[in-house]
Amino acid sequence: MAADLGMRPAPAAAPTTSTATRPRRRGVLWYGGVAATVVIVFVIVYPLGRTVLGVFGVGGDSTADRIVEVLTAGRTWRMAGNTVLAVAVGGTLALAIGAVFAWINERTDARMGFVARMLPLMPMFVPSIAGAIGWVFLASPRAGLLNGWIRQFLELFGVKVTEGPIDIYSWPGLIFAYVLFLTPYAYLTISSGLQSLDPALEEASRSSGAGALTTFRRITLPSLRPAIGASILVIATMGMAIFSIPLVIGTPAGIDVLPVEIVNLMTHNYPRDTGGALGLSILVILVVGACWLVQRRMVALQSHATITGRSSASAAVPLGRWKWVARLTMVGFLLLTSVLPLGGLVLVSLQRFWGARIQWDKLTFVNYQYLVDNELVWSGLRNSLVLAVVCATIAVLLAVLVTQTVTRRAGLAAGAVDGIVKIPSTLTHVVLAVAFIVAFAGPPFDLAGTSLLLGLAYVILYIPQATFYASAAHQQIGPQLTEASAVAGASDATTTRRILLPLMAPSLIAGWSLLFVLMTGDITASSMLAGTHTPVVGFVILDMWTGGSFPKLAALGVLMTVVASAVVLLVMRLRDKFFLVR
Repeated sequence: MAADLGMRPAPAAAPTTSTATRPRRRGVLWYGGVAATVVIVFVIVYPLGRTVLGVFGVGGDSTADRIVEVLTAGRTWRMAGNTVLAVAVGGTLALAIGAVFAWINERTDARMGFVARMLPLMPMFVPSIAGAIGWVFLASPRAGLLNGWIRQFLELFGVKVTEGPIDIYSWPGLIFAYVLFLTPYAYLTISSGLQSLDPALEEASRSSGAGALTTFRRITLPSLRPAIGASILVIATMGMAIFSIPLVIGTPAGIDVLPVEIVNLMTHNYPRDTGGALGLSILVILVVGACWLVQRRMVALQSHATITGRSSASAAVPLGRWKWVARLTMVGFLLLTSVLPLGGLVLVSLQRFWGARIQWDKLTFVNYQYLVDNELVWSGLRNSLVLAVVCATIAVLLAVLVTQTVTRRAGLAAGAVDGIVKIPSTLTHVVLAVAFIVAFAGPPFDLAGTSLLLGLAYVILYIPQATFYASAAHQQIGPQLTEASAVAGASDATTTRRILLPLMAPSLIAGWSLLFVLMTGDITASSMLAGTHTPVVGFVILDMWTGGSFPKLAALGVLMTVVASAVVLLVMRLRDKFFLVR
């Protein structure tokens, strides 16, 4: 398409007229992007603005004194240190693992096709709380199934161990869970960047005598700055916002972190400690804001475009004897991150009670029968799937429009809009859910307990992640093709439809898959915004967890894993069929 546009003669123009200064026609796309941007900014600013005004006593009691009290407490800074340590170490390891797997699958002869590209994504198919509980079922010091098998094996040699030897309730266990949770997000972004990167430059480097490592360091990495920057930002925002993993693993280990404390202040206190939660959220904003500045700096350093529409198979780097090592490593990752925890969920779901020793002759499907007969579970599953499909699609489309609008209008206003759209990623979902309740549950909107309120919250909560993928894909393409299209006389809508969307499609579809999984497994916002007539899976999972219904929760985790895996695998398969050439 780009070649066809490039062959058309440019419209007659004075030789001194630059395409950079030629006025752009404001078509339907421009007005649609502005309208979408205004709506998103309003839905973000309005509820947060009402919450901030409440801090100073406008429309309620002031919470300023409580915020100062929380920020000056020693325990707050210990929790902040724990949070930053867990996210920084886990995120760094996840970024390294995701980058290596992306490179192996996209640039080497160790690739195993569609199956290999899905391996690093398997952990994201399991809802975070179900995945964390799956590892608790395996590695709990006393009742963990894996520990039980290890102790039985040691008893064969006369070694008697009462608990352990693996302890998931520890710093290594917590960081391990963070790595498993964050790796798919790093892999998705970097893999999409490699798919859009022209392998001709890497081939030329190797033809000139440069080794694979030199080519990766001097050619691939500089070209992937937007994708790497987006990965850092996604990892930071997801790591600083999640509370299910530190709740299930960190709390029993005595490791207090900011997200869990914010949830407790907003859900376990009556009345809600809004001031304390806002005070802790300020620290979260500072950490994610620093990562946002890093991402912006990395994008600013990208001064060239390296996109491709042809096959990248010719760019495969031969690994020789390391080929099977790379493949076994990826398969081992699948075993470690998906097969084991899912196996733990399956085994516990087939028992009436959770214990370290499995009575194989008493396995039962009674927990699955409970799910089939429970109308609340099926209503929650149906509502979650419908909301996730609709809201993920809306969020991705809005992200494309906002990215188009922001990138075309450089300046203070564009930077402010970009910052506002990223705000939901810097706040915990609990705080944002409370803000939505304050702003939209009562008059004049009266949306309390409705699917519309929950869907609106889903879109706003996850619009930052959608813009990360849209922005990275847009930056990866660069301005050259759009400028050439404008010179050829194409409108913005035509350029977007025929050039940008086809080239951005791999990243956008990967982003849609991420949003779908996050929305179906959302717990925090769902528990507060879902009504009795609009239950969702997150609400049901949290209810089972607090009620101690572990075998039933395990069965629901298995069911959610199967459903999410089927949907995402289908979507990614369609992406490969229609948008990627292999």
